[in-house]
Amino acid sequence: MGYRLIILPAFLAAMMLCQSARSAEQFGTVDDMSGSASVTDPSGQSAPVTVGQKIFEADTINTGPDGEVHIVTEDGGIIALRPDTAFHIDEYKAEGDSADKIIMSLFQGAIRSITGWIGKHNASSYLITTPTATIGIRGTDHEVTVIDNGNGDQPGTYDTVNSGSTILKTAQGEVQVKPGKFAFAPRDRKKPPFLLAQRPHFFAMRKLRIENRITHRKEYLRGRLDRMRNARIKEMKEMRRNHSRQFRDHGTEMEMHRRPRRN
Repeated sequence: MGYRLIILPAFLAAMMLCQSARSAEQFGTVDDMSGSASVTDPSGQSAPVTVGQKIFEADTINTGPDGEVHIVTEDGGIIALRPDTAFHIDEYKAEGDSADKIIMSLFQGAIRSITGWIGKHNASSYLITTPTATIGIRGTDHEVTVIDNGNGDQPGTYDTVNSGSTILKTAQGEVQVKPGKFAFAPRDRKKPPFLLAQRPHFFAMRKLRIENRITHRKEYLRGRLDRMRNARIKEMKEMRRNHSRQFRDHGTEMEMHRRPRRN
């Protein structure tokens, strides 16, 4: 009995560590940045954002008035945060199977999102939520902006598409956004989203310092998405085999200590 009391807690502790590691899904890596930005983990601890830093599910990133942050996601996508932005990763899973998903919240400011293999293979599992709308995609490069008090722009959620298409949706209705178009969901929730006749004013006023870098990174990643996904599938299979082997080894060890000793 004494052996079981020692080994069983150790085994449970090992399993808990494995579960903890799995629950902290890595979202991506900071590929480039300019100006000031901070990342806050689920415990409330904050730190400055740095190039090469790992970003995880449930992290919140805030950029300053001069802040830009580019993140390459684990599924080969790009998230570009604009100045004065508050962004949160709600749920993320990128294992190369049908359960992959990416759900993000944009509280204020703007992000440009270029989807990776999740957008290509699991488009229905991609979602951005804002205070006034939700955005779904059809494999795309698009930009979402949340305005509280704009100079000449109404408060609400704006979405524009560079390639692919999106659906801007509220409780009042939805609108499909195609390349070169701009859609708007007003903060006043009485009206459904609609397409704008012209580009919003804030696009002309903003100044981005590292935006030009995205084109090269986008093309680089696009040609590698399938290889990246296949490598992740292989990695996850190997990880599951190792976990299964460890489970069997612990079970065998426990069984040996359960057997009565011969006198």
